[in-house]
Amino acid sequence: MERKEPSRVKKVGRKAHSYLKSFLRYSIIALLLLIEIAMIVVGAYYLNQYALFVYVFINVLSMIIMFPLISQERDAAYKIYWIGVLLLFPIVGHIMYILWGRIVVNRRAHLRIQASIDKANQYQRKNREVLDDFMPDEGQKKKIAEYLYNQGYPLYSNTEVKYFEVGEKAFEDMVEKMREAKDYIFISFFIIADGEIWDKMCDLLEEKSQAGVKIYIMYDDAGSVFQLSDSTVKYIKSKGMEILSFNPVERNYMSLFLNFRNHQKIMVIDGRYAYTGGINISDRYANLVAPFGHWKDTGIRLEGDAVYGMQLIFIGMWNASGGKIRIEDYPVPTLDLKETGHCQPFADGPSNNPSNQAKDMFLQMITTARKNINIMTPYLILDDTIREMLCLAAKSGVEVRIITPGVPDKKTVSLLTNRHYGPLLAAGVKIYEYTPGFVHAKLCANEFSAVIGTINMDYRSFYLHFENGVWIPDGKALADIEEDFNDTVLKSSEVTYEQWKKRPLSTKVIQEILCFFKCQF
Repeated sequence: MERKEPSRVKKVGRKAHSYLKSFLRYSIIALLLLIEIAMIVVGAYYLNQYALFVYVFINVLSMIIMFPLISQERDAAYKIYWIGVLLLFPIVGHIMYILWGRIVVNRRAHLRIQASIDKANQYQRKNREVLDDFMPDEGQKKKIAEYLYNQGYPLYSNTEVKYFEVGEKAFEDMVEKMREAKDYIFISFFIIADGEIWDKMCDLLEEKSQAGVKIYIMYDDAGSVFQLSDSTVKYIKSKGMEILSFNPVERNYMSLFLNFRNHQKIMVIDGRYAYTGGINISDRYANLVAPFGHWKDTGIRLEGDAVYGMQLIFIGMWNASGGKIRIEDYPVPTLDLKETGHCQPFADGPSNNPSNQAKDMFLQMITTARKNINIMTPYLILDDTIREMLCLAAKSGVEVRIITPGVPDKKTVSLLTNRHYGPLLAAGVKIYEYTPGFVHAKLCANEFSAVIGTINMDYRSFYLHFENGVWIPDGKALADIEEDFNDTVLKSSEVTYEQWKKRPLSTKVIQEILCFFKCQF
């Protein structure tokens, strides 16, 4: 049957984008934050009149704050950052820490979110036989699979993985499979942006909704600000599709809960196909616009049993955002696939701290490697543990290669990324910058497996954002991933240690200042 062209009325109704509501919300939030900061500074100024009493009070308060801070199970950079703030700003710093730095801040919200995630994960198909039968002679793979299993994310068999080396191919495949949808489509992205890609998807989603397919769309409120218009959201709702924003910032601006964002990227179609990777739904991810040169991204499509694991991750976050999806209403089909393999979808976020599956999986990939480690990341802002493990691997004869952007999207983050090159290069790590443009891919692979997902190698992904990924221990996709990495190296320029040491003095000074704030990037 020939596909209908969308009506002119519909097109005009959606494309007359309005961001007025978003502008007003964020303007009010910015004003309230400025007022709050002003009150803190003014209050601190007037407290100076009582210097002796304030001095004694601050010392007592410092002991009350610093002793628990030092003993907390938090990253060392976070502790150093807050101790530095407390020392540099004796009055204001203490108020800042009480408002924004304590673990108890947002505890109630995190408990609610984690309860929803845990409830969904109870439905994960934890089949111990699949794990026990999984390549018993290959100890390194079994070690990683066991780790994820014990974190609540089982190993799934009977799954095919398809790898996309650029966003354009992933979008093309998504649209093709969306056309086949008969029951439901789940969509969750950090960024959904008005434009050609979203217009094409939205037309198709509306068509499917009218045919009885249930549509659930979730986006991150901060990630999509000024990209997904208020009029688009209103239009989607008017067509019977469900749409939610994760963690609306105006509800929690006082405690800076805007830090804790849903960075996950998931699409599930009829429980048959599931997608994830670095791509967001935006024209730049398909290279339809190119503000930073060629946008290099990657993604994967799962087909088979492991789709259920991805579906549960989506439902957990959807219900945590105020939605209501009954898991029992969305069973996944059992498929008879030709080329089957194993994989383990997993997720992580600040609500389950101090557990840290995102960081732990990178450490697992690094420490179990014996031949090579390949990493693609847009941001390389490392904590001490990962930096030391990468250096140790390189010194032990493992070939460690990292690809970062040649054209940065954020200048300050690029400077901080470059600051982290030095110790790695000195240890023998090879670093390449992607000459044609910006690398947004999130990839970590060794000689026997790979992790593809949404996880950047920075503090935000490891400690502040909700993320998801898929560990792939076998199948054709591993060869495709390695081939794409090698091709990308050929399009990149290698950074040498001698080049890095010759950075201008002004750059070095700026980088050292930024390094103090690295846990905030």
